[in-house]
Formats: sequence, structure tokens, C-alpha cells
Amino acid sequence: MKKIIFGFFMFSSLLAATAHAADQLTATIIGSGSPIYNENRASASTLISAGNTHILVDMGNGTQANLSKLGVDIRHLSSLLITHHHLDHNEEFVPMLIRLLLGRNNFTIVGPPNTKKLTETNLDLYEADITYRLGKTKRNLADRIKAFDVTDIQGGESFKVGDIQVTTLQVPHTIHTVAYRFDYNGQSIAITGDLTYSEALPTFASNADYMIIDSGGMVMIGGRNKNKKSNDQSINKGSNNKNKKSGNKKNRAHLNLNDSSTLAQKANVKNLVYTHFTAGEVDAEASLKEIHKNYSGNVIFSEDLMAVNTAVKESIVKTSQKIASYPIVDTGQRKSYSNNAVIPLPDNANDFYGQDASYSTNPPSYTDNNNGTITDNVTGLIWQKQMGDKLSYDEALLKINTLKLAGYGDWRIPTIKELYSLIQFTGSVKGEKALTPFIDTSFFNQPLGNTKAGEREIDAQTWSSTEYVGKTMKSDDTVFGVNFVDGRIKGYPKFNPRTKTPNKMYFRFVRGNKAYGKNNFIDNKDGTTTDLATGLTWQQTDSNKGLNWQQALQYSEDLTLAGHSDWRLPDAKELQSIVDYTRSPETSNSAAIDPIFYTSSIKNESGEKDYPYYWSSTTHLDGPVPESAAVYVAFGKALGEMRGITMDVHGAGSQRSDPKTGAPMSRGPQGDFIRVENYVRSVRDGNVVLAAQTYEQPLTEYINEYARASNLTGSTTQKQNNKIKSSTQSNKFINRFDKDGDAKVSASEFKAGTKRFNHFDKNKDGYITADEAPTGPPKNTK
Repeated sequence: MKKIIFGFFMFSSLLAATAHAADQLTATIIGSGSPIYNENRASASTLISAGNTHILVDMGNGTQANLSKLGVDIRHLSSLLITHHHLDHNEEFVPMLIRLLLGRNNFTIVGPPNTKKLTETNLDLYEADITYRLGKTKRNLADRIKAFDVTDIQGGESFKVGDIQVTTLQVPHTIHTVAYRFDYNGQSIAITGDLTYSEALPTFASNADYMIIDSGGMVMIGGRNKNKKSNDQSINKGSNNKNKKSGNKKNRAHLNLNDSSTLAQKANVKNLVYTHFTAGEVDAEASLKEIHKNYSGNVIFSEDLMAVNTAVKESIVKTSQKIASYPIVDTGQRKSYSNNAVIPLPDNANDFYGQDASYSTNPPSYTDNNNGTITDNVTGLIWQKQMGDKLSYDEALLKINTLKLAGYGDWRIPTIKELYSLIQFTGSVKGEKALTPFIDTSFFNQPLGNTKAGEREIDAQTWSSTEYVGKTMKSDDTVFGVNFVDGRIKGYPKFNPRTKTPNKMYFRFVRGNKAYGKNNFIDNKDGTTTDLATGLTWQQTDSNKGLNWQQALQYSEDLTLAGHSDWRLPDAKELQSIVDYTRSPETSNSAAIDPIFYTSSIKNESGEKDYPYYWSSTTHLDGPVPESAAVYVAFGKALGEMRGITMDVHGAGSQRSDPKTGAPMSRGPQGDFIRVENYVRSVRDGNVVLAAQTYEQPLTEYINEYARASNLTGSTTQKQNNKIKSSTQSNKFINRFDKDGDAKVSASEFKAGTKRFNHFDKNKDGYITADEAPTGPPKNTK
């Protein structure tokens, strides 16, 4: 009973929240359960309301009790709609009918074939009882029969109930079943009823605010994931699995998660609401991981008495089992920095508090599948471990058409947001010289540029599928890529500007979680914007002026907005998550961000209207004083000066770094403009953990042998990488494996096996310290 009591208070609060929201179309889940009795879930029933119109769709066991909890008088319902004649959907039809007849309002009854027969049969059966009850108020059944209409429909019909437009569709199930769509005042809700895959449903439910759908195939705690096979195949598998006789001993009666998520994505519905839950506890995280392989919108697991409409969207998200479809992996940065040095982790009373190391969100976690692929356990994305040789963009497109790595054929070139999910700001670089890659090389290979072929070590960029909507270098077609050697996002020309031949870059293909990188913003009407995909809430405006890095940290820590004071400067990956790569100053005359945000305009170095760079809380380790720069993201043109001409050299949406303090200048091969004073857009929420650890050891440069080995011949095979091992200084061993910055290596951080870990752990305290670490390369055992 505890859940139902909670649901009642939640519904009451939602009603209060919508009391002043005029003309809302609302769906209230009256029953979210199945035919099996569950004290926390009534059987299928949903109440659709707008103004004084109230339509009850289905009326399974427990409907009357839950309507009573909400204070709904059945006699005031406008219409009863039935999706199909299974007992868990119409079990309480008869008492509903009798209560309506005892009322004084007109009403309608609509359902699939036999709805009229069901009504008339029960009128005959209970005629004496109804007549007796009506007689108490000096009324008769003949008059009340005139007050309602009952209609059988096939699906495809359209009609109005009050001011709500109702359209219908026949959907496949074990018996004749009808789905209903409700449109009112620019809002729409679709209810599917029970069904299997329907090719017509995406058109029927197109762009609906909410689609309430059968929850078939949920992953259950302690149960078996029945979706696994189908979800590892193409997203259209459901539509191609139409109960073929061969190999199908039993026809399915309900959707699986692959089907429902595919239908929702095709329909482009804003919110997917699951109902009709069977007994047992849903594994929300595992189920959502399956759903978000196909569907990029907001997912709600309904409970009894839960209400949904556009006015209470945020409240529903907070009270439902919502897990981000776009989880942002932590940058990995655990060391703290001032403007020019490593410092102990500051507390909130000291300078430089609020930087990246002060907060942890979604720690990186990978699984080597031992088949040439790596699974990111946070994002659900599955990656190639090796990248092979450089390819042109067109060559990469051809390659993925035939790639069957690990038995899968659905590989794709990652978007820039997918690719950037792999970056780790534990990396460092020194100009053109590679030091430590900005990717976890214990799982992923990372080549360097081939210096013997005239390349720089940092010439090892990885291309994404995201093409810049504008032009760089005045006229170049451009593709965004991540450089995991120097820790930046830049736009790179598709073709050599001199020879016009295709440029070649590295590609790391990906599969899984197609929802990753797709934002779902809502305006909270209080100066903040929530991205339902990431779970982050953003300052809707910005600082309206440029600040140096330390001032930017302080600005966010001091901010009080919308009744909250836990604002912070976003880390690099959080900040990049809100870039809209479909926009640019050149093509949309706007910043590269959704227009739900307000972005200050500036006059750039060439005197044109433009948009700012924004600070992140992440330090970027580069140059002779590696601690002196911090990451920013360009939401306007990423400007440089070449041959005396100022131009967009890298594209809006690039990620670069500026000195934390100092004076503006221009530097580098593309003459990048250094602004120093950049703008701020603060963030809060997310899966944030405050850091409690102090780390005082200075950062020590070391060469990552995995990457450096590739420079011997310009190739990146594992055999060549194994030829070079770590240098003779013990702190280089610690730096290699120490992921949490405590200057020692735990068993979980060590990748070479328990036996070898125990060999180094001399005092058996569970850690390898600097004095225990090896000081030279292991002997060749060949």
C-alpha cells in the first residue's frame, strides 16, 4: 500500500501544480498492471482529461478504487473507451456502466466489435437492478438509455468527445484491438493498448507528446532478459518478425522493448510511457539501456495514479524511474590545479574550488569483450578496440557497409558527441610532442602521427560523422574530429585545399545506444533549462561578460538561481553535451546551441557579430607550463588568423583551451585567438559526487609506451606496441596505472593480472607504491 499512498500524494501535488495551467490535456494512469493481482497496481486503465471532458480508456480490476482515491465521480465521466475485450481491460465495465446510468449526464461508449453486444447484454441482465436504483430518484431506465450512445468501431474512425478530437487505429493483438489518439489545444496523447509490432503506429502517433504503450519485454530483477537476442540485431527487427510460421512455435501477443522503442523513435514521440506491467520488479537501468538503443526521448515507467501532461513534465521526470539516455562519462581528472601548478584539492573556502577535480560524475568503466570490441558500461556504446589505417571519409563509409566485427553488421561512424564520450583529461601533450593520450589506452589503442612520413606526433586525429554546417578556412568542407593525442575537438578539411584529394584520418567505429548525444531540453520557466537526456539542469542565460578561469569558477559557485545554490562550472564533457552541431553563426545566424538558451553576442576579432567561448572547469595539460590552460568550447566561430586574414579555422562547436589568466593574443599554426576572458553557463544536478581526497604529488610527465610504439613504423599493431615498455623511473609506472590520483596502484587499477600484482605488492597491503614499483622494463621471456 505504501506505493499507492505515495502515488496519491504525488497526484495531488501534480493537480496543484496544474491548477493554474489552462487547457491542459492530461493522462492519469489509473491502473498500470496486468491480469495478475498486484496490491500496488490496478489492471489497465487510463483517464484522459481536458477541461470538463473526462474519458476513461479501459477499466480493469481496481479502476473504481483508484478513481475514488483521486476523488473522481464516475457519474461525471464523458465517455468509456475500450481497446479490446480481454478481462484485464474491461472487467469493471459493468459497474462503470451502471454508475453512469445512475448519474444525470450524457455519455458515450466506444470500442471494438462486440462492445455494443457487451453493453446491451448487461443492460438486459441488470435491468431490474438498474430500474430499482433509478426509481429511488423517480427516474426510469428508458430515459437514461436515451442519454448515451454505444458504438462498435473497427479502427480508422475519428470522432469528438467534448473538445477532444479522438482518432483510432486497429493494431495487431490476439483479438481485435483499437489504439486511441487524443488531440486537444495543440497537445496529443496516444494509447496503444496491448499489441505486437504495428507498421501503421508511427504515423498514427506521429509527434505525440506522450505515447502510453504496452511494457512487454521489460528486464526483470532476478529474471531473464527476453529482449537480448532481438535487441542485438537491427532496430527494425520487430517489424520483420511478423509471426512467421517457420521457427515460431508461439505467436507473440505483446511488444518487446526493441519493438516499442523502435516504434516510439519512428513516431518521434516526446515521451514514452510504459504501462501494463507484469508481476515482479523491473530492472529499470537494464531496461532503459535496451530502450535507449533505439529511442532518444524521455522514458517514464508508470505507476498507478501518475499524471502526465506538458505542464507537469519535470515533476513526472523527478518522481518516475528516469535514467539518462545520454549519461556523460567523467573526465577522469582527479588532480587539482591553480593557474600554473598542481595544488592540493581545495575546499569551498579556498581559491580554485569548484574545478573539475572537486566533483565526480559517472566514473569511466569499460569491458574488453575479447572479440576486438570494448563496451562502455556507462553509455552503453560498443567500440572498436583497434582503428587500423587512416581512411578518407568516403572510404570509411564503404568500410562500415561490409564490417562484421564481433559478428555484428550495424557498425557506424560515431557522431562527435559519441566520440567525445571517450576523452579523458588525465592526458597531456607538449605542443607537437605526445606525452599521455587523452583516452584509456589500457582498453583502446591510440596511434601517433608517423614522424618518418613527415607527420607530427599529434597528427592522429579521429574523425566523427558530424560535418560542420558552415565552412572553415573560408571555403573548406569540414568534418569534426577528436584528437586523443592533444585533447581537442576541431573541424578538419575533408579535402586537401591544395591538391583537392581527400584527406585521411583515423576512424573508430561504434554500435549501440543510438539515443546517445540527443538532447531533450525543457524550459523550467524559472531561468533554467533541464536536459532530460543527461539529467543536467542549466543556467538559461550566461554570465553576460568574459571572466578569467578563476573568476569563472567563483561565479558558478556563488550563483543562486531558481532557489538553488549548488551551481557549478561544467566540466569539459558536460559543456560539450549542449552544443547543437546543426547550428553555426554562418548558417543559422546563431550560436551553436538550442535556442531555448539565451546566448550573449560579442564582436569578434574581425569586428563581426559572433558568440563567445565558454569556460569549463577542466584543466588542459599542454605546453611548457601544462597547468596554465583550461578547456573551453566555442559556441561561436573558432577563430584564427592565417596569412593576415581572420577566419573560422576550426568551426563552432570546437573544444580548445585558453590560458587561465593573462592577455589576449594569437598563436599556433592556425593563429588561434586567445581570449583568456571567456563566458560562463553554470550547471547543476547530474550524478555528482563531491571529491573528498587531497592529492599533493606534482604531475610528472611520462611517455605512454602503448602510443609511442606506433611511431616506430607508423602502424599500430599490438605486436609493435609491446616492443616498448615503460621507462626506468618508478613514478612512470605509478602514473600509468594510477586512475584515482592517490599515488599508488590498487589491484582493481592494475591490468596485468593478480599473480603479477602480488609479485610487486611486497608488503601485501593491497597497493603497489612507488618504492615497490618496477624500475625497468620486464625481461623478454621469449
